[in-house]
Amino acid sequence: MASIDRRAIDELGIPAIVLMENAGIAVTDLIDRDFAVETVGIICGSGNNGGDGFVIARQLHSRGYAVSIVRLGNADSMSQETRTNFEICRALSIPILEPSSDEDLAAAADVISEADLLVDAMFGTGLDRPAEGLHASVIDLMNATGIPTIAVDIPSGLNGSSSSVHGPAVQAEVTVTFVRPKIANILDPAAQLCGELVIADISIPDEAVEAEQPRLFLVTADYIRPVIAARPPSSHKGTWGHIGILAGSVGKTGAAILAARGAHRAGAGLVTIATDESSQRLVAEGSAESMTIIVHPASPDEIIRAFEDRTVAAIGPGLDSDPTVLRAVREAAVEIGIPLVIDATGLDVFAGDLERLRKRSASTVLTPHPGEMARLLGRPTVEITADRLGAAAEAAKATGAIVVLKGHQTVVASPDGSIGINPTGNPGMATGGMGDVLTGMIAAMLARSEDPLRAVCAAVYLHGLAGDLVAEQQGEIGMTALDLADAIPASFRLEEER
Repeated sequence: MASIDRRAIDELGIPAIVLMENAGIAVTDLIDRDFAVETVGIICGSGNNGGDGFVIARQLHSRGYAVSIVRLGNADSMSQETRTNFEICRALSIPILEPSSDEDLAAAADVISEADLLVDAMFGTGLDRPAEGLHASVIDLMNATGIPTIAVDIPSGLNGSSSSVHGPAVQAEVTVTFVRPKIANILDPAAQLCGELVIADISIPDEAVEAEQPRLFLVTADYIRPVIAARPPSSHKGTWGHIGILAGSVGKTGAAILAARGAHRAGAGLVTIATDESSQRLVAEGSAESMTIIVHPASPDEIIRAFEDRTVAAIGPGLDSDPTVLRAVREAAVEIGIPLVIDATGLDVFAGDLERLRKRSASTVLTPHPGEMARLLGRPTVEITADRLGAAAEAAKATGAIVVLKGHQTVVASPDGSIGINPTGNPGMATGGMGDVLTGMIAAMLARSEDPLRAVCAAVYLHGLAGDLVAEQQGEIGMTALDLADAIPASFRLEEER
């Protein structure tokens, strides 16, 4: 965003003070619309974030609010735009308190505690160290009051480029960020401090954003809409793909059934489940919509034949972990010449040999949870969870596959460096079988799109949205994978209608 700001100013000629004014007006309009308050305390730093705060103070003052300002930091470091707005506030006789020591904090505490609403405009997205000194003390004061706080761009104390919380930071009720969300606005635990997130337009054209060629994006309904377009009247079952799923074993037939259910509910035209002889009857009984074939999963040739004349393949849910089966899957996966989704047992096959997947001729999707990702990369799980974006990107680059790192805020990483963050889903989905349903959904979405990354993101988004619909209807506790699978059509309908 810093680069996009510079491009808008230097190349497109938009004055920085105009962007600052637009940012301040966006926050002021939100306060006017959503908060029934009379007294507003605005805490400003000396950077451009503080400049936004001075604009907000001036705008609120002109609309009849009682406004007080607490200004922190070195006044000599103000940019020209920030200083201009600061001087206007002084000319308007808006009360401005400028504490410079701990002894001055009592007066600042009075301003903060007597307000109906606080506006945090201390630090912007560029803070790269923990807040300290007076800034840290004021943050603690703000948080202790319980007074609703609106953060400008990002809660002060956070680093916009990190999901971590490294020191004292403002707990906002609402954060108004500009142009595009930042990592700290989206990823927990930092995002928990943002409260409700509002993304405001401040007149930076899309051209300035696109020129930056950002690789990190939030998966949205607009992004997935091309993949979930309504079916044409001439559709038939062949139009929507024939999914082949190698899954299930003794005691784990449910995984095969759930994967097939996910594919059917996501609109696959046909589904064939390949499973071993001892599992076939139970799988067939549990998935009446599917066809089944018997394979010997320790035979790579039989695995390859099972996917002949299929559109998309999926391997892994509930598969036997016998070493002979793993070897067969390892050999067959490279030879399967159609898009392939690999999950569960199928992932462990490639631990320590990720380069092998680069030999595949068609697109590949890996769907690990953090533990499986740890085994794939040969690293402790704690390292994976500490840097989910980095782990997913590393695995995608190493394998040439699209990697879906499952969990809260699922990450979808592409070999070209693009990374999507999924905003849907809830804790009720932390139960067995959810990943099996997702595997089937991904396979079905791959079958209906020529854009693999968008298709995978759509499956992840709609999977989480289906979980949200179930939670809304019956609560999070007790949600099952079958509940979610049966809500998938409603998630499609909801997005088609938006």
